[in-house]
Amino acid sequence: MINLNFQQKIAVLRILLDIINADGRIDEREIFYFNKIAKVLDVPEESLKEVTEANSLLCLLELNDLTGEQKSKMATMMGEQIIVDQDINVNEVAIFDLVCSTCGIDIDLKDVVPHDVYGGCSFS
Repeated sequence: MINLNFQQKIAVLRILLDIINADGRIDEREIFYFNKIAKVLDVPEESLKEVTEANSLLCLLELNDLTGEQKSKMATMMGEQIIVDQDINVNEVAIFDLVCSTCGIDIDLKDVVPHDVYGGCSFS
């Protein structure tokens, strides 16, 4: 996994949480994926409150300092968070695009989501 400092881990998780909440529906698959990433990033459960309290705009500043490889992995995590419920919502894609453009991540959602999975999703 990508090597991140604690604030960068919180920032990654905050953006993933924003994606979860973007469509107004929280699916258990979204929560499962989020918790999986929190474990992979080694963020203790007691620190997850910091994620919910983090300011998304300030998190973008943290993410802007990631390396190219870290940004690429971040884009992949965002893409996976978007498709995990098999629905690609316009608000979720807007967050993906905003993070990518703000942080200098030159990756399109279709680049991080397998074509067969992308085609199997509904669009709302």
